[in-house]
Amino acid sequence: MLLQRLEVNRGVFYSILSLGWSALSGPGLMLVIAYWLSAEEQGFYYTFSSVLALQVFVELGLAIVIVQVASHEWAFLNRDESGNINGEVRSLSRLASLIKFSLKWYFVSGLIVMVGLSVGGYFFFMAKPYPGIAWQMPWLALCFVAGLAMMMSPFYSVIEGCNQIASIYSFRFVQGVLSTLAIIASMLLGFGLYALAISALVRFTAGALFIGWKHLNFIHRLLISEITERINWIKEVWPFQWRIGISWLSGYFIFSLFTPVMFYYHGPQVAGQMGMTWAVITMVELISYSWINTRMPQFGILIAKHKYAELDRLFKKLFLITVGIAVVCSLIVWILIYLVKTSNLKIGDRLLPMLPLTIFLLHRIINIMIGDMALYLRAHKSEPMMMPSLISAILAGTSTWLLGAAYGPIGAAAGFLAIGIVWGLPSCYFVFSTCREKWHKETSKEKLCF
Repeated sequence: MLLQRLEVNRGVFYSILSLGWSALSGPGLMLVIAYWLSAEEQGFYYTFSSVLALQVFVELGLAIVIVQVASHEWAFLNRDESGNINGEVRSLSRLASLIKFSLKWYFVSGLIVMVGLSVGGYFFFMAKPYPGIAWQMPWLALCFVAGLAMMMSPFYSVIEGCNQIASIYSFRFVQGVLSTLAIIASMLLGFGLYALAISALVRFTAGALFIGWKHLNFIHRLLISEITERINWIKEVWPFQWRIGISWLSGYFIFSLFTPVMFYYHGPQVAGQMGMTWAVITMVELISYSWINTRMPQFGILIAKHKYAELDRLFKKLFLITVGIAVVCSLIVWILIYLVKTSNLKIGDRLLPMLPLTIFLLHRIINIMIGDMALYLRAHKSEPMMMPSLISAILAGTSTWLLGAAYGPIGAAAGFLAIGIVWGLPSCYFVFSTCREKWHKETSKEKLCF
């Protein structure tokens, strides 16, 4: 009964299990990184991840678009135990055209990541050379594997969009466990910065095995289906995707610029502190989003069937749960890091001081609210948050660059929180309330208040 009241289904359970593993293994992973990597190598380790996040510039948010579009078609389809797909021929044809186009997109994107990020990242790291650190080959290896992994992305998105939530999230749990163990084993065996590439290779291999074992017949059925009607990408998808793409590109400048800026202006040691702290803070957001991310296909199905009142009741409940969990998790993180630092443990020196940590945690709670509302709107196959996101990116990117360069992490954190309070949350709520009333005219009199 309690699990039902907290909206914990199988998808949420596996998502929480996956994040629970990350939360439990995270401190151990941080200890391994702090012990087996120097402070400077730690900086390269986390900056690798931040620079690699530039792959969003070629993906353009297609993963979330696939989930939303597939869920709308899946509302009129179903899958039997053997993986066969039954239902409307029209929806099956449109779903098949979706995955075929997506595979082409991601194949080209993967090649661009392999070549483009390898070269671009090489010049970025060479701008501030550290002769004692052998980072070149680990970086090239990471880019190569990341390109391969990107080519697998459309399979995961289609499976999730077709409401196979328990399956995809149970896999992500296993994948997360294997990935973490791969990093720890690589560190213990002395592979150092190669650990990220090895972990990415393990994730890629696990994904290939998962698709082949659990969903091969399902994917094969889609790939061989006769295309009698295609999704019109220009008219139906691109107007949504390019807005999502702008929002995702904006997300890079909002969330992933901190570590590269610290690396460039303050050196790898400060970048390492920023990266490790940011990894902890990000976990707060991931845990909180478990409740709502796993319900995105359900949102799409309710919208396709025009069950807006049911959609709004579910969203309001999930909103309150996710924000409450964000507050609790932030307090736990703050207390644990405070105890680590006051106990004079070595790992405390590898994390940011308490003041910027506190500011970043406060912003994370605000961002949970913004993210929930954005997910609700995107479930309608639309992206009205593009302009607020773009303005936030310009403000946050400028603030991080100027204040981060001049004052380090404390300057970047202060500017980040100010932008979230003054612009981010108010603009998002305005767009959310306006679009909801416009789209759901038959239920517009029922205001969704928090």
